[in-house]
Amino acid sequence: MDEDSSLVRDVMVRTTDGLGPLPDLVPGAVTRGRRRRARARLVITAGAFGAVTLVTLGTAALAGLGPGSDTVRFDTGVAAAPYRTPAHVAPTGGPEEEGSLTGLSADERRRLEDFQQRAAVALDAALPDEVGMIRPVDSSVALYQGERDGNVFLVNFTVRPLDGQAARACRSIPAKRLTCEKRQLTETVEASLRVAAVNSPDTTSTSISFDFGNSTALIDVSPDEGKGVSAPVTARQLLDGVRESGLLDVVRYADEHPVLEKQVSVRGG
Repeated sequence: MDEDSSLVRDVMVRTTDGLGPLPDLVPGAVTRGRRRRARARLVITAGAFGAVTLVTLGTAALAGLGPGSDTVRFDTGVAAAPYRTPAHVAPTGGPEEEGSLTGLSADERRRLEDFQQRAAVALDAALPDEVGMIRPVDSSVALYQGERDGNVFLVNFTVRPLDGQAARACRSIPAKRLTCEKRQLTETVEASLRVAAVNSPDTTSTSISFDFGNSTALIDVSPDEGKGVSAPVTARQLLDGVRESGLLDVVRYADEHPVLEKQVSVRGG
């Protein structure tokens, strides 16, 4: 080793003497990576909204992304998300489903189908992998479906104008396997989290409901009753998922540009 190289090495050794070991950055990086992945999965859904649709709906409803902000911007400058083929659910023969996609003008149907594509990816980012990849249901703007390991879970996602009636009380009824608790979703939004038995004490659904702007929102994950498998998401997972995934940006859009009509009934709380 020549004299110059030896001097450089000696300087480096003296400089690092006394320093502690480098901190383990992996846990923090993993957490940040998961959150960035959730936000990125929401960002790419902008591609499902064509330029014509965005101009029609008004990009002012879609929040901007400034330095240091976690708010997602939807615009036409990002890559398109892969199209999610809608799932078909056979009609029950009862009353027409809420948010039906039949009988609409071509422009309105396109708007709601575009909304479903964006909402499906946002729900996918908010829900655990055990629910499966979320796809819109072809009959209603309010219905989505996840499938994993042969189990099928229906997801009801509604954002409708407030109807002026009092929200359903949040209370637990252990005898009916119903639990409800209030938690802060954001600094200004309080949510009701419910886990309830559905047609059997052995299968449960998980839901979150909250008021946002001039609307009330509900995300309800149903069990696969045929398989006897409960919704594979806890109330806490649902709360954290809605909070961290960017789903609130989709709720904000639906609040400012309604996708469902006001329903005169007791709300989901």
